[in-house]
Amino acid sequence: MSKNQKKNRFTAPVDRLVQETTGYVNAQIDNVKLRSVKGLSQSTSAVAGLLVIFIAVGVLVTTLSFAVVLWLGELMGSYALAALIMSGVLLIAVAVLILLRKQLFKNSFISMYTDIFFQKESKPEFLKTMEVLDMAIWNAETRIKDKEEDISDAFTNCKEFYAPKNLLGISVNKLGDWVSTAISSLLGKKKKKK
Repeated sequence: MSKNQKKNRFTAPVDRLVQETTGYVNAQIDNVKLRSVKGLSQSTSAVAGLLVIFIAVGVLVTTLSFAVVLWLGELMGSYALAALIMSGVLLIAVAVLILLRKQLFKNSFISMYTDIFFQKESKPEFLKTMEVLDMAIWNAETRIKDKEEDISDAFTNCKEFYAPKNLLGISVNKLGDWVSTAISSLLGKKKKKK
């Protein structure tokens, strides 16, 4: 066994602990990003949806007011009829916006925030809807729990591997390896002399 292999065997528990901890931290970062995307997309879509509804209602009220004025002014005027038709169209448009606000706003914000939070090479392309985002968050939390268990196992292995009784055994083995190498070296030199 080479010196490098022995060193790797000695540091393997710590290397595993570092690897598991790195995986845990990365899983936590992904979870924070996913939760941020969800929160920002929900809040932004709520604000945008309310803004669109308020603007549409404002236009609707203005148009209806104008139509009533024209209608009362002319009693049978074509301007009033046109204004009422336009108000009806705006009313239908507002109803459609209210019914489709989830698809129109939340899902587009999910895509936008995913672009912001994730780098090109690690961007999850499948995040298009709130339901898929919820599933991705659940998966990230599951990975975090798995990593917590892996870290606990790795820490336990380190604790056991570096316990005083094991370190004494490792030292005795190293001493035995050193003595064996020295004897082999001496015997090799004697054979060359003969």
